[in-house]
Amino acid sequence: MWTTNQLGLATWTDSQATWGFDARGGHAIQMATTDDMSESSLVRLRPVDQTNHPDAGEQFIRGKSWNVNYPQRDGGHALRIAFEPIESTANTLLLQTTISIQTDLLDTNPKLDVEVAADSIDSFATHGSQSKGSSDDHGCPPVSIARGPNGFIAVLLGPYDSPFTTNLSTPSSMRLRLFGEFLEKGVIRKAKPWILIDRSGQSPDRQQLETHWQQLRDSPLPLTP
Repeated sequence: MWTTNQLGLATWTDSQATWGFDARGGHAIQMATTDDMSESSLVRLRPVDQTNHPDAGEQFIRGKSWNVNYPQRDGGHALRIAFEPIESTANTLLLQTTISIQTDLLDTNPKLDVEVAADSIDSFATHGSQSKGSSDDHGCPPVSIARGPNGFIAVLLGPYDSPFTTNLSTPSSMRLRLFGEFLEKGVIRKAKPWILIDRSGQSPDRQQLETHWQQLRDSPLPLTP
């Protein structure tokens, strides 16, 4: 279940593990494996067109979903993020992040990077996807994997997100840029990446990642985050 005692800070706890989230805003929104965020964050959501995210203005829990809203500010856009665990064990967390961006401004081009530090980066296309998984293709492969000394983190992109995500990864950092296209005034744009954090130290199970991607592909985009 979700526990939060401060706006923008929360933990997800089940019978086996606790995971920490810092979504207060600022330089990055962060996910870590410790409830007090004392460990270096594993996954970061970084703004691109602004120096910092706005400060979180509202949060609420709906079922298994922790929702954080950020107000629009001068020269920026309104941002909403819903974090919803799909599966969790003692060493893994499969998380759905539904990200919504809206602006009342003209000529804006909001972007958001999913960033993971890593020792090596890999990616592949999945059965039923349109992408070939090549860095020369338009868009981003459906599954990207960042390997580190204590496990791996995989980012899964469904058929509505993969073609419109830019892969800016380097050998030491996974960086996937969501959105990145012109946003007309008043339009709401959404992305729904699934993030799998595995701290077991085991190698990625490609078949399991394929199964998770198919689950993502078949899941509806929420009408509201």
